[in-house]
Amino acid sequence: MTGKPVVTGKTVAVIVHYGGVDPTVSLAARLDTSPAVDQVVAVANDLTGRPAELPASVAWIVPPRNLGFGGGFRCGTDAYPSASTYILLNNDVRLDEATIAECLRALAGDDVGIVAPTLVNADGLQSGAAVTTRVLGAPRVLRVPPTGDVHDADWVTGAVMFVKARCHRQVPMDCRFFLGWEDLEFCRRARRAGWRVLLSPARAWHTGGATLPAKAYGYYYTRNQLWFARMSGWRVRAALIALWSGLVVLPRTVALDLLRRRGTALSVLVFHGLLDGLTRLPSDDAPLPDEPRAARWSRWG
Repeated sequence: MTGKPVVTGKTVAVIVHYGGVDPTVSLAARLDTSPAVDQVVAVANDLTGRPAELPASVAWIVPPRNLGFGGGFRCGTDAYPSASTYILLNNDVRLDEATIAECLRALAGDDVGIVAPTLVNADGLQSGAAVTTRVLGAPRVLRVPPTGDVHDADWVTGAVMFVKARCHRQVPMDCRFFLGWEDLEFCRRARRAGWRVLLSPARAWHTGGATLPAKAYGYYYTRNQLWFARMSGWRVRAALIALWSGLVVLPRTVALDLLRRRGTALSVLVFHGLLDGLTRLPSDDAPLPDEPRAARWSRWG
């Protein structure tokens, strides 16, 4: 790892890297010039060596294995434990100085633990206020533009998230999910611990780099929804989710696979996600040793 060895009471941006290095290098270089960011660190979950074109002041960490999204963020924060603020980013997110300043301003409130900007993409607004559904506890994004000042949300997306270090030390992001639902679960625990989760009307751009196979999300969404319910102690909801996944989602996926003649890869991933969601909940706060599990049934990398 290179870069500034000690960052105390400062803002550290953590980019979770996977796939092509160009988006990560571009984002890191821009953040490295920001007067509001004191240190930029990229965690290379694909185990890629440091790119030659990366600015010398940017830290590049290669973990011992793919740690997933939450694990990658934890790896970056562990390297700079004395920071006061962390910015968690996908490598396909772009944000300007005004958005950084607005989100940091909102995060300065004593009881505020997490702030996110409103995401837009090529189709327009991607995420406004985010809630969880009452029955299945599923994440739901309300595509309504926020108005006025920041406002409270059930959860905000981890694609770009400003996190107060004290909040993360109290309720660190769970590493077990590997890919998906860790942001929702993190926000839920933060709110239960007394921290506010805010959505800002300041905007960030999500380009959607698609570094991972889209079908793999069929596995992780199915599995992690069940894990989220089980970790939350929602036995009835977990049973309902399992029934919904097995009796509705899986048959519908199989039917669509057959009708569209796209093979059975997605159906297989949903099936295994259901099985693992019911049987493989890790006891330790770490990804399963054989992650990425979805690579067993789909192309990966």
